[in-house]
Amino acid sequence: MHSLTFDSPAKVNLLLSVHGPRPDGFHALSSIVVPLKFGDRLQVTLSEAGEDRLLCDDPAVPTGDSNLILRAAGIFRCRLGEALHFTFELKKRIPMGAGLGGGSGNAAVALRAMNALAGEPFRREGLLQMAAELGSDCPFFIDAVSAQMSGRGEVIEVLPEGARKRLRGRPIVLFRPDFGVPTAWAYGRMRSRAPEFYEQPALAQGRIESFLKGGALSELLGNSFEACVGQKYLAIACLLEQLRAAGHVCLMSGSGSCCFALPGNGTELAEIRAICQGALGEGSFFIETSVL
Repeated sequence: MHSLTFDSPAKVNLLLSVHGPRPDGFHALSSIVVPLKFGDRLQVTLSEAGEDRLLCDDPAVPTGDSNLILRAAGIFRCRLGEALHFTFELKKRIPMGAGLGGGSGNAAVALRAMNALAGEPFRREGLLQMAAELGSDCPFFIDAVSAQMSGRGEVIEVLPEGARKRLRGRPIVLFRPDFGVPTAWAYGRMRSRAPEFYEQPALAQGRIESFLKGGALSELLGNSFEACVGQKYLAIACLLEQLRAAGHVCLMSGSGSCCFALPGNGTELAEIRAICQGALGEGSFFIETSVL
């Protein structure tokens, strides 16, 4: 076995509650995250070239050392203690700077593929540790199942089967303006406006516990970044306000710029599409998908 191909799913945060900065410089948070059928595809091949190489069908994606996939390869090789090298071929569908976890998911999938090609030298915990070095979102994608995240995002607790069953197959539509929101900027803006956008951990945990006991999904939804980001990127705030005024359940994912809505039927889906395309243009990013 010299080559493997993995799907690299997008994610959305049904809840993203940011509690404030930690002593290590990261932010403490509570989140409920779900993987989606929509995503990228990554082929990983053992290479004899003596170097790692990343190829991507999207010219906007950086393929140098700054890419998380190549950083993952470096960490994996260092932990392994062997000079294995890989060629990565990425078919990109998840937009950059969207809050859908595209780069983080690609890196986590790369770790899983490299581990398999190397003969499974690392167990799940080892992969999670390497993923945490790459970014707060990365550990979620090692398992890529609906989960609760805490800490700075590296503490992953898979949701109970009952909750996962309620979410599995749930239709979701993704939409975004033609710009991204830098994650570092979003956290910096939140920190500069503290404590305006922070939420107490007990409030977030109460919403999570209510949902796990069978409460409505709409009561779980929330994102500390939405108001923060919306103050600068008015197109996001105005579109979400328009959708909610029409009775639709919607939210920004992650630090933006992608948002999602939860249509209950075909009529609602058509209305959401019309509103989004009216605001963003007919050729704008609009994807129908569902929870894995």
